[in-house]
Amino acid sequence: MSKQVTLTIPNELYQRAWAAAQLSNRSVSDVLAAAIVLEPPAKAEHAAPNDALKQAMDREEAAFQRLHPQLKKTLKGMYVAIYEGQLVDHDADQVALYLRVKAKYGQTFVWIAPVLAEPEEMYMIRSPRFATTEL
Repeated sequence: MSKQVTLTIPNELYQRAWAAAQLSNRSVSDVLAAAIVLEPPAKAEHAAPNDALKQAMDREEAAFQRLHPQLKKTLKGMYVAIYEGQLVDHDADQVALYLRVKAKYGQTFVWIAPVLAEPEEMYMIRSPRFATTEL
Protein backbone atom coordinates (compact mmCIF):
# COMPACT_ATOMS: atom_id res chain seq x y z
CA MET A 1 0.00 0.00 0.00
CA SER A 2 1.35 3.41 -0.91
CA LYS A 3 0.65 6.87 0.40
CA GLN A 4 1.32 9.93 -1.68
CA VAL A 5 3.30 12.64 0.09
CA THR A 6 4.92 15.88 -0.96
CA LEU A 7 8.53 16.05 0.06
CA THR A 8 10.93 18.93 -0.42
CA ILE A 9 14.48 17.74 -1.05
CA PRO A 10 17.65 19.56 -2.09
CA ASN A 11 18.11 19.94 -5.85
CA GLU A 12 21.39 18.01 -5.76
CA LEU A 13 19.65 15.04 -4.15
CA TYR A 14 16.90 15.15 -6.76
CA GLN A 15 19.47 15.23 -9.57
CA ARG A 16 21.22 12.16 -8.13
CA ALA A 17 17.89 10.33 -7.73
CA TRP A 18 16.91 11.28 -11.30
CA ALA A 19 20.24 9.97 -12.66
CA ALA A 20 19.85 6.71 -10.71
CA ALA A 21 16.29 6.37 -12.02
CA GLN A 22 17.48 6.82 -15.63
CA LEU A 23 20.22 4.22 -15.19
CA SER A 24 17.88 1.64 -13.66
CA ASN A 25 14.76 2.33 -15.74
CA ARG A 26 12.75 3.23 -12.64
CA SER A 27 10.83 6.28 -11.54
CA VAL A 28 12.41 8.88 -9.28
CA SER A 29 9.84 8.10 -6.59
CA ASP A 30 10.79 4.39 -6.71
CA VAL A 31 14.48 5.25 -6.38
CA LEU A 32 13.83 7.57 -3.44
CA ALA A 33 11.51 5.07 -1.73
CA ALA A 34 14.16 2.37 -2.06
CA ALA A 35 16.82 4.72 -0.70
CA ILE A 36 14.84 5.67 2.39
CA VAL A 37 15.36 2.93 4.93
CA LEU A 38 13.75 3.43 8.29
CA GLU A 39 14.66 0.69 10.70
CA PRO A 40 12.74 0.40 13.95
CA PRO A 41 14.74 1.82 16.85
CA ALA A 42 16.76 -0.75 18.71
CA LYS A 43 14.84 -2.06 21.69
CA ALA A 44 17.80 -1.46 23.97
CA GLU A 45 17.72 2.28 23.28
CA HIS A 46 14.22 2.58 24.70
CA ALA A 47 14.41 -0.19 27.25
CA ALA A 48 17.76 0.71 28.81
CA PRO A 49 16.59 3.60 30.99
CA ASN A 50 13.57 1.65 32.19
CA ASP A 51 15.69 -1.46 32.75
CA ALA A 52 18.25 0.55 34.70
CA LEU A 53 15.52 2.12 36.83
CA LYS A 54 13.89 -1.26 37.45
CA GLN A 55 17.24 -2.75 38.44
CA ALA A 56 17.86 0.13 40.86
CA MET A 57 14.39 -0.28 42.36
CA ASP A 58 14.83 -4.03 42.75
CA ARG A 59 18.29 -3.60 44.27
CA GLU A 60 17.16 -1.00 46.82
CA GLU A 61 14.00 -2.93 47.70
CA ALA A 62 16.10 -6.04 48.33
CA ALA A 63 18.42 -3.98 50.53
CA PHE A 64 15.43 -2.65 52.49
CA GLN A 65 14.17 -6.22 52.98
CA ARG A 66 17.64 -7.30 54.13
CA LEU A 67 18.08 -4.34 56.50
CA HIS A 68 14.53 -4.43 57.87
CA PRO A 69 15.24 -6.53 61.00
CA GLN A 70 17.88 -4.04 62.20
CA LEU A 71 15.84 -1.00 61.10
CA LYS A 72 12.81 -2.29 63.01
CA LYS A 73 14.81 -2.38 66.25
CA THR A 74 16.00 1.23 66.10
CA LEU A 75 13.85 3.14 63.60
CA LYS A 76 10.37 1.62 63.85
CA GLY A 77 7.74 4.17 62.82
CA MET A 78 10.30 6.32 60.97
CA TYR A 79 10.84 6.74 57.24
CA VAL A 80 14.16 5.52 55.87
CA ALA A 81 16.07 6.23 52.67
CA ILE A 82 18.08 3.39 51.15
CA TYR A 83 20.69 4.08 48.46
CA GLU A 84 23.23 1.64 47.05
CA GLY A 85 22.15 -0.93 49.62
CA GLN A 86 22.82 1.31 52.62
CA LEU A 87 20.71 3.40 54.98
CA VAL A 88 21.56 6.99 54.01
CA ASP A 89 18.97 9.00 55.98
CA HIS A 90 15.86 8.71 58.14
CA ASP A 91 13.17 10.99 59.55
CA ALA A 92 9.75 10.84 61.17
CA ASP A 93 8.54 13.29 58.51
CA GLN A 94 8.37 11.66 55.07
CA VAL A 95 8.28 14.99 53.22
CA ALA A 96 11.33 16.35 55.06
CA LEU A 97 13.21 13.14 54.27
CA TYR A 98 12.17 13.30 50.62
CA LEU A 99 13.33 16.91 50.30
CA ARG A 100 16.76 16.12 51.78
CA VAL A 101 17.15 13.04 49.57
CA LYS A 102 16.07 15.00 46.49
CA ALA A 103 18.57 17.78 47.30
CA LYS A 104 21.42 15.31 47.79
CA TYR A 105 20.73 12.69 45.09
CA GLY A 106 18.69 14.59 42.51
CA GLN A 107 16.94 12.32 40.00
CA THR A 108 18.80 9.20 41.17
CA PHE A 109 16.48 6.51 42.52
CA VAL A 110 16.48 6.23 46.33
CA TRP A 111 14.14 3.84 48.15
CA ILE A 112 12.06 5.67 50.76
CA ALA A 113 9.77 3.58 52.94
CA PRO A 114 8.30 3.50 56.44
CA VAL A 115 9.74 1.02 58.90
CA LEU A 116 6.74 -1.02 60.03
CA ALA A 117 6.40 -4.34 61.85
CA GLU A 118 6.71 -6.12 58.49
CA PRO A 119 8.75 -4.94 55.50
CA GLU A 120 5.71 -5.13 53.23
CA GLU A 121 2.22 -4.08 54.15
CA MET A 122 -0.53 -6.49 53.24
CA TYR A 123 -3.87 -5.11 52.22
CA MET A 124 -7.05 -7.10 52.15
CA ILE A 125 -9.60 -5.68 49.78
CA ARG A 126 -13.06 -7.02 50.14
CA SER A 127 -15.20 -7.00 47.06
CA PRO A 128 -18.97 -6.99 47.34
CA ARG A 129 -20.89 -9.57 45.40
CA PHE A 130 -24.33 -8.85 44.18
CA ALA A 131 -26.82 -11.65 44.34
CA THR A 132 -28.96 -12.03 41.30
CA THR A 133 -32.28 -13.68 41.36
CA GLU A 134 -33.47 -15.47 38.33
CA LEU A 135 -37.14 -15.23 37.58
